[in-house]
Amino acid sequence: METIYLKEIRKQVDKRFVGFGPNGSAVKPVHIYSGASRIIYGESVDTQNIKRLSYVTGSKGEVPKSNTLDSVKEFLRESDALDEGIQDDDLTSFRNLLQKLLDADNGVFYSVNGDLVSYTAGSKYFITNYVMYEDAGEFVGSLINKCCPELRKHIKDILDSENDPISILFLPVAEANTKAIASDHLDEIEIFTSPNDEFNDFTTGIADAGKCLYKHLCNHPNQLTQLRIFNFFCIYVLIRYLASLESFYCEGKKRPFLLDFSDEASSSVAQASVMSYTQIHRAISRFYSWGYAQCLKEEGMTKADLLEIDAPMLDKKGKTKVGKVDLSRMWDLAKADAKELPEEDALLVFGATIYDMLALEASSHPVVYLRQLGTHAGLLYPPTNFHVNKRFVISQDMLEMIMRSCVEPNESLVATELKDRLWNRFGIVIGGDEIDMERIHVTGSIISADADSLRNNFAHFSETLEAINFADIMADGILQIRLGGVSK
Repeated sequence: METIYLKEIRKQVDKRFVGFGPNGSAVKPVHIYSGASRIIYGESVDTQNIKRLSYVTGSKGEVPKSNTLDSVKEFLRESDALDEGIQDDDLTSFRNLLQKLLDADNGVFYSVNGDLVSYTAGSKYFITNYVMYEDAGEFVGSLINKCCPELRKHIKDILDSENDPISILFLPVAEANTKAIASDHLDEIEIFTSPNDEFNDFTTGIADAGKCLYKHLCNHPNQLTQLRIFNFFCIYVLIRYLASLESFYCEGKKRPFLLDFSDEASSSVAQASVMSYTQIHRAISRFYSWGYAQCLKEEGMTKADLLEIDAPMLDKKGKTKVGKVDLSRMWDLAKADAKELPEEDALLVFGATIYDMLALEASSHPVVYLRQLGTHAGLLYPPTNFHVNKRFVISQDMLEMIMRSCVEPNESLVATELKDRLWNRFGIVIGGDEIDMERIHVTGSIISADADSLRNNFAHFSETLEAINFADIMADGILQIRLGGVSK
């Protein structure tokens, strides 16, 4: 009987149900930005000249022959971009500065097998061809194209301009030749072709948030800062999408993101936020278990077949990290659990076992991916990998993006209206009244924090907004949200 290969079935689930592969433990925010900007702009650019000028040395001291100082000087002379009065030391220092600018997020690597370049920069001149980890960025870029046309056009206009300081630095060598890229593949994902109410609510929230954020970006004077805020938006949408997959496909509940403003890891709100995060990664696990079960069914495998076949292998090369004996033991346990179950339940048991096997065998899996991206973007805390149990503690940059996606410029809201928008657009709960408690309980989430703790959490949130001039606490204690803007 046919062998199950873990990598192949994971690719099937990601392509059919997810739209990208959330399996890279080294994913960074710049990968999301690079993929999203490429899809939104619709073209990539030849960045070889930029690389020759800015790539000075790799982490191990390696330097490509085309990037040596003498080679770069000759290249600049040919491009009529070198003032002969510049000293070698000055040029080297300048190039080191350029490398730090473009590699601010540690997304630029060179190897003999090909470059892995995702530039931290802000115009079309830095839109590279696809590299590893950027498929999620392409997905969220496609989603924004679909849901947020005004925001998409605004970002494309920024990419088309050459006015930011980094682009101006590279203008003498930047290439203007572009290459069209393939269109998005959203129509290949099942939930996009057969949306349910949960998915429609999700995309409506993105549309409302994107339209509000667009109005703020139009009033912002700094293009690079606009792109930075936009990337936080992309990352949050991506993380929330992963957290929502169970509700899209498996009739699961919408999972709240309980933000912790208590500043105390031992507080009941902090512990409740940890539980909120834990329930999200359990929801992801249940979705993938279901997805693998669906793929087994599509391959024509029945419960009887699965009870007979040997344990799956990672790939056709027979590689293994945990060992064939351990995989066989896991598979035998699945067989024992599934033996007396009905067909559908038995398939779910085998799907869950495949998920567990991949968590052990593969270099990364979806929960690690979400944790990596969330900590880098300032959504999850603590930021180190030593603490597996994260909670939702957001950075000021992430908070600014969320607020600018919920409150329009010069609009005035009271706390109840803000909480409704936070929930509808971002699935965020902070606390403060019975409505938030009801939202938590309706989703089936088990949150240990009591109503008083959640009210105190909202009070700390209010103080944070007041400290960054996003709100005023009135004399009667009412929170007044007000975000201004600078008209161009």
